[in-house]
This record gives sequence, C-alpha cells and structure tokens, in this order.
Amino acid sequence: MPRAAVPPGAAGAPMVDAVRIPRATISPTRTGVLPPPRPPPARHGPLYSGPAPRDVRSPGRQPGRPAAALGAGGASNPGASYRRPPRPYQGYYQGGAAAEGGRGSYAQSWGAPARYAQRRSSSPAAAEPAEAVRGAGGARGSVAAGAASSRGAGRGAYGSGYHQYGSRQYGSGSNGYGYGHGHGSYNGGGGLYYGPNGPASPATQARALHVARQQWTAAARLRLHAAKGSGGSASAAPGALAAGCLVEFERNDKGVLGLVAGPDGKKNWFVVDTTGRRSSIAPKQVSLLLPGSGYTDSDVASFAAAAEGADLSLLEIAWEIALESDGPLELSELASLLYDDTSPRSLYVTYRMLQRDGLYFKQTGKSSTTAPTFSPRRAEDVAQLRRQAEEAEAARQAAEGWRQAVAAARNARTRAQQPSGEAWATGPFAHRIAAIRAVAVCNPAASSGPAVDEPTLKLALESMQLAGAGSRADPDAAAGFLTELGVLRRHEPLALLRRGVALGADAEEERQAAALLAAPPPDPDANSRLDLTALPVFTIDDATTTEVDDGLSVERLPGGRGVRLWVHVADPTRWIQPGSSLDLNGRRRSRTLYLPWGSVPMFPRALAEGPFSLRAGEVCDALSVGVELLPDGSLQRPTVAPSRVRVSHKLTYEAADAALAEAEAAEAWRAAEGAAAGAEEPVGGLEAAVAADLLELRRAALKRRAYRESRGCIEIPLPEAKIHVPYSHLDRARPGVTISRISQWESASRSLVAEMMILAGEAVGTIGSEASLPLPYRSQDTPDLPPAHLLAAIPEGPCRGFALKRCMTRSSVASAPSPHASLALDAYVQFTSPIRRYSDFMAHANLKAWLRGEAPPFSGSTINAVSEAAAEAGRELGAAERESENYWAAEYMRLNSEAELPATFLGWQREELRLAAFLLENQGLEAVVRLPPGTAGEALAPGDRAVLGVSEANPAAGFFRLFVAGWTSGGAAKGDEEAEEEGEEVEVVGEGAGGGEVVEVVQG
Repeated sequence: MPRAAVPPGAAGAPMVDAVRIPRATISPTRTGVLPPPRPPPARHGPLYSGPAPRDVRSPGRQPGRPAAALGAGGASNPGASYRRPPRPYQGYYQGGAAAEGGRGSYAQSWGAPARYAQRRSSSPAAAEPAEAVRGAGGARGSVAAGAASSRGAGRGAYGSGYHQYGSRQYGSGSNGYGYGHGHGSYNGGGGLYYGPNGPASPATQARALHVARQQWTAAARLRLHAAKGSGGSASAAPGALAAGCLVEFERNDKGVLGLVAGPDGKKNWFVVDTTGRRSSIAPKQVSLLLPGSGYTDSDVASFAAAAEGADLSLLEIAWEIALESDGPLELSELASLLYDDTSPRSLYVTYRMLQRDGLYFKQTGKSSTTAPTFSPRRAEDVAQLRRQAEEAEAARQAAEGWRQAVAAARNARTRAQQPSGEAWATGPFAHRIAAIRAVAVCNPAASSGPAVDEPTLKLALESMQLAGAGSRADPDAAAGFLTELGVLRRHEPLALLRRGVALGADAEEERQAAALLAAPPPDPDANSRLDLTALPVFTIDDATTTEVDDGLSVERLPGGRGVRLWVHVADPTRWIQPGSSLDLNGRRRSRTLYLPWGSVPMFPRALAEGPFSLRAGEVCDALSVGVELLPDGSLQRPTVAPSRVRVSHKLTYEAADAALAEAEAAEAWRAAEGAAAGAEEPVGGLEAAVAADLLELRRAALKRRAYRESRGCIEIPLPEAKIHVPYSHLDRARPGVTISRISQWESASRSLVAEMMILAGEAVGTIGSEASLPLPYRSQDTPDLPPAHLLAAIPEGPCRGFALKRCMTRSSVASAPSPHASLALDAYVQFTSPIRRYSDFMAHANLKAWLRGEAPPFSGSTINAVSEAAAEAGRELGAAERESENYWAAEYMRLNSEAELPATFLGWQREELRLAAFLLENQGLEAVVRLPPGTAGEALAPGDRAVLGVSEANPAAGFFRLFVAGWTSGGAAKGDEEAEEEGEEVEVVGEGAGGGEVVEVVQG
C-alpha cells in the first residue's frame, strides 16, 4: 500500500522514514558541505560493491560483496539468499540477510527480547531472523512492507555498525534497504541520514552517529571475545610455500603481494606481483603467507584493490577495543574484530591496514613458524606518534610548498615576476631563506665575518637539496641559488657581507636617530656660537656627495688689513654625546665606507645627511676655524669656535673649476688691459663679489702649497679612478658602470679644497699643541727617497708619483703631536670630516670641551686605544673597498671587452718577474701586469705609451686579463711589431701597486 496509508507503528510500517547514504568524508568530528543524496540502487544488481569491509551481520561474506539483490515486484528474486541460524551474542542476534521475491513482507523488529520477522514466501525456506535488534531501548531496524516486493539486505539496526534506520519509500512499491556498508560514518568515512523532507538535522545525525559507534563497538567486543582462543588461520612459515599460494614479500623495504608461481632452485621461489613482474625470492623475504592455495592472478589484483581501498580510520576503534584485551592479538583476531570475518581477503586487508598505519598497533611477533601478532600501543604512545605524524606531515607539506615556490620563482620570465627579497624574508619560507643567506655571506677563510652554526648549515643544505640546487651548501653555491630566486641581486656586494660589514644602521639606531630628530638635545654652546651667517659660504663637493661636512668663507678685514680665511666644519657633537650608543656605534665603524654604488655612513643616514650636514640655504651649527696668512703662507692667529653659518653656494668641482677658470681669465684680461672689474659683472655664473671670494681662496691655496713646498712637502701626483654604478643597477645584467679619472693636481677646485683642509688641520694641531690638549695628531716619518738626480730623470706627473709612492711610509695617530713628513707640518690633526671619520669626531669633542673650560671627554690613552682599533678597522674597510672596486673594475672590463685602452707605462713593479705598472689614461686606473718574455724590457722607460685590450674579465674573482695591442710612443714602440706577431697576453695580477700612504691632500 502507499506509505501514507500505513499507520505509524503498525506492522510493516517503517519506524523512521530515512535512508543512510555513505559518504567517505563525513564524521562526527568533522564539518563540511554535505553532498546531495545518491539515487536509489538499480532494480537489479548489488546494493554495494566497493572495496570497503563487509557488513557485520553477514558473517560468511567477504568484504565488498553484495549483500542481496533487489526483489522484483511479483517475481522471484534472482539474488542470493543467506540463511544462517541465529547465534547469540549476549542478547544480540545475528540476522540472516535475504530477500526473495513474491509478495513477501517483513514485520517490524523492535524491543527485547528479540523478535523475529516471519517471512511469507513461496520459497521452502523456514522463517528466519530478518534484522538484528537490541534489547529494550535498542535501536530500531525496519524493513518496509510493500505491495510489490521487499528486500532485507542485512542492514538493519547494526547495518555495518553505523546506522540505525533503514527504510525509504521507493517507486510504486516499498523496498526496505539500509545502506550502511563502508564503515564510514564514525571515523573518517561518511554517511548521511535522509528523511521524507531531506537530510535530517545536524543534531539528529550526530546522535545517530554516536549511537552507531556504540553499537558497532559493542558488537566488535563480542566478536573479539568469540575470536579469542579460536586460533589463527594465517601463517608466515616458509615451509608452507607452494605454487598457487598468495604471499606478501619484502622488496626494496616495501611489502608486495604476489602469487607463488613455482620453485626457483632448492630454496627460492618465483612469485608474480600485481604488475605481472616475476621475481625470485628467498623464504625469509616472506612476511605473510595467506591460508589456502589455488589462487589466480585475478585474486592478486582483487586482494590488492581491496586492501588499497580499506578504511584505515577503523583501526582507531579497533585499537580502543583491543586495549581491553590481554597480550598481543593474532591477525585473525584483528580481522574478526574489524570485519567479523577471517577469510584470506579479510586477513590480507587487515594485515595491509596494520602495515600502512602503524599508529595504533605494533607488530610484536613474526618468525619462521608463527603468524604475525600485533599489540595495541599505549595511549600516550599513540598520542606521541600522532603528534610526530602530524609534524612529519606538516613538514612534508612545507617542503612541497618550498619546492613549488622555488619552481615558480625559477619559471618567472622577469625579475619583476619573482617575489621580492623582502617577500622571501617575511614569507612562509623565511627560515629557509635566512639559513641559505647565512651560508652565502659567511667566509670561513676570513679572520672576521659572520659564522654559521651546524643547525643553520644543515637547514640550508636540506633546503637547497629539496629545491634541486645541488648537494653542496658552500657560500658561492648558496649565493648563486639566492640570486637565481631574486633574493640577492645579481651584483650583491658579497665581499662586504662576508667581511661582516653591515650595509646600514640597525633598527635601534634608526629609532634613536628619529628620537634625536624629534627632540633635539640642548646645545651646550648655544650662548658662545659665533654668528657667521652674513658670510658667503661655499661648499664644493662631488655631485653625488650627501654628507656635506665642510664649507669655505672669506672675511675681508677692515682697514685693508687683508682677509681671514674660514673653514666651517659640521658639528655632529652638537647632537651626539661621547659615550652614547650612537657614539659607540660610530666608533666601532671608525669611518664611512665609500663604494662604487654608494656609501655606508658612520652614523645613521637620517642624521649624517640631515642636521649633521651643512645644508644649502639653512642655518647650521658648525665648528669654524679662522686663520690669517702671513706673506710666506704660514698661519697667523688661528682661532676655533662654535658657530652658526648659512651655506649660500653649493658647487660641484666641475662648476667651481669653470668659475675659477673664467674668473682667472677675466682677471688676466683686466691686468693686461689695465681695466677695472665691473661692480655687477657676473663671473662664471657667480656674482662678482662671490667670484672674487672664490678667487681669493684659490690664491690662498697656491700660497699655502708654495709654503709647504718650501718646507719639503712630498706630493704624489697620481690620479685616482672613480668607479661609479647607480645603486638601482645592482640587479641589472648590464649595469651602467663608469670609471672616471680624477686628479687634484689637474683640478683647481680640488687642489683648493685640499689645501684648505690641510690648513684647518694645521691650525687645530697648532692650537692643541700650544694648549697641551690630547687630540688625534697624525704624523709620518721621513721617507727614504731616491737620489734627486734619479727622480729628476723620471717624467713629472704620474710616473714620478708612482716612484715616490713606493717610498712612502705609513702615517700613525697618537695623542701627542709629532711632525708629518709628507705634509711638511709640525703638528697636524685631521679635523674636517667628523661625520665620516671618527678621529675627527674625537677632535671636535675635545676641542669644544676645552673651549668651555671642561675636561676633555677623550683622554690621551683613550685616543691612542681608539686610534689603534680604528686603524685595524680601517684596514678591514680598506680591503673591503678594494674588493668592491676590483669587482666593478672587472665588470667594467667585461662590459667593454672590445675597447682599446690607452695606457702609460709607470715603471717596473718587479722587473725580475716582468711585472709592470700601467696607468689606464682615461680611467685613472692602475694595473700591474706581467709582460710576455718577448717584450724589449731594456727599451721600456716610464712614460712610454701603449694600447691595451681586454681578453678576460671575472668580476666574481675581481680580476681582468689584458693584452698589449701595441706601443704608441717611447723606446718600446720599436718592438711593437714583434709583440703583435707573438700575440701574447699580459695578466693583471693586482691593482694599486705600492704599499705607501696616499697623502692626506687627496682626502679633502
């Protein structure tokens, strides 16, 4: 009859109109989007045929087999019938699970004690239980009655142990089916309860699942109890091997299912695995021998498929039950617990589950004569293993994510498509990037620089191996890998980083600098500062200079008494107190580091380029040195005082040279013509009065040089090479590198500035000496120069400068004055660069304290100790600067490999080794090269000129290789043709020949 006509609770009526549909992803502990219900089963065919374990209430069935077929209306059911007498399990009854056609009906099964549903049918079978039922208060299992047909598939109250209700109206008849196969609803499987109006509420489903688990667990306990003592049906005894047996054997530390094909000699056996591969195995390789024989290849495939599809989540429930047993469990006991079945298929599925997931059970027994046994792990061990497994899985996923991120960065077509260095450093793989970077910037061969500990090295190596970046984690390999990812730029200054040179202030320094800017400290010299803001002040620097620490002024004295020259120096001690954190950090750095692409300031850049600097158009605090010159150029009445100045003219060296040249030409024309200068006539782009001050400074500089020459100063007129590359080009494949020749002897403004700086240093040295004030006095011993006639034979300019430089001695710093030979001064203090040189900062601090009548903050012993440390740090910084310059010089040569380079032979560095020093004329770059044996050495003389070419350049190693394309002048020119025929190369073996000091004049 139609469902609506059956009264609730009447015989034949469903107790609950719901159907359970398995879903492998639903569990009581999980939430998610529920899928739509599956359609009802087909009219003919199995209810379920997947690889999941069998139904608990069909004891003779194998996993994955259909329970029964669907009865056809009014016809006999073509499906199988399972008839088995009831077996008591402490008040539970095992239902038979059969349906045969005809117009049969099943009654409700409900309550306790158990009642039986009587089957009426034309079949000769006697009445048998149709559903398993609980005692009083138990769950309800129903089979619907219908006018057409009915079926009971053995899926009642227990079903597979997971659902309560199993009935639903279907078609014109009523087919009762409880779809509970798969064991999924409790733990990682899945099932959904549907009523007349769709899915049941979440609360109903959760309750149903809870009850289902309790029911399955109770039944499983009974099965385990029954299985205990019954003995196992599987063995691993090699002696039982025979053709047609099914075994699992070990191959490459993995279990493989195979069919024994026959013996291989006296001891071994041939087996065929699921792929058809034939192998010879020894008996000791067999880990499981399944009972029975006569297996076929199809059994191998079906057993393997069933094991592969097994629900491993069932092991947790089995483990909870097994904890109540004493001693280890045999494989057959576990199979009975899980599936109520000890058939070979169930045994293998169980064994494979235990091997795949060792979380809950450990194998405790296996020998040549016994079957494997398994013991449940302790709860605390399971918790620990679960944590370890979760950690391992998280690590696996993280490693896979790392591989994918590296692959994406490698596959990017441009740098812009790659993650930035900051993104790498702050992203999910920051720890891996940090470890590889630590290796990239370490330098095990250096005396200083960052070190790498063992865990960091291990992580770096692991990360590079995961990314397929080789099997080594040395600095060069790590740097190359990071460059490939875009973490490091193509031209990252690795030489500096490997020396431990920080490329900027740290966060704490930046915070302190910001605090100073926000709240400037009190100025202890506020009341004593001279107001010199009415004087025009010139600053003359390179166009790229950002730390402006000196300016120049001319004060015309009243009554025609001449002029007073002023050198105004930035006053960072106005902001930083000796002993403060910023002071100590500056002391550690010792000076600003100048590099082809920029600088690393001694103090935080916000301060060094901000209030410390003499900025154009602003009133700035300064420490000013004023002097008057006697007719011979010596100093008269030097003074020093805190001041306030305003920079009125910010000039580059090129602009100052042009202005001086025009002013000198105009003055020479007026002198020749006897004309007076126009009061308002501009000169070199400057007002007439300003140009006059600039010209006055030039005349004073010439007078000072003449004075020092008269005292025996030593000048080394060698040009410098200024290598420059824009900072933004450090990641370019072809950066814009330039090398320019710079010489103070070839630039009027550079010579002017140099002389004024020396003048200020002498004035401070004189003041400090007379006051017995401890200052960082710089001195130099008298060098051992070549005889005058030999020097006179060397051409003036770079060639003579090269000869003199090789004779010079190093300068030193001490707290008491001593003569400086090359400058020809009795006392000299470097004073004009306190922003970028710490010795100058100390001089400022002591001078200002002396002017205030206070004790100097730096004692003589402190000055000596700090100067010694600064000298050591300076050597390290100098080496870092040279490495950077060598890198970019080699990069310049690489980019200009086809260029012809005019060069001047300066002299022999080591004639016995044929090491010659050349000056690249356009670049101002010195290179020591090895001349080939065919060169007419006896004909070479300083000043001979050649054309060199580039044959090789290796920026990473900091060297380039040149060859002599020809000689263009001098005695060696006659051998030019012979040299070209030989076509030999010359090798650059070093740069900057000579170990002497570069005179302070060039320091400015």
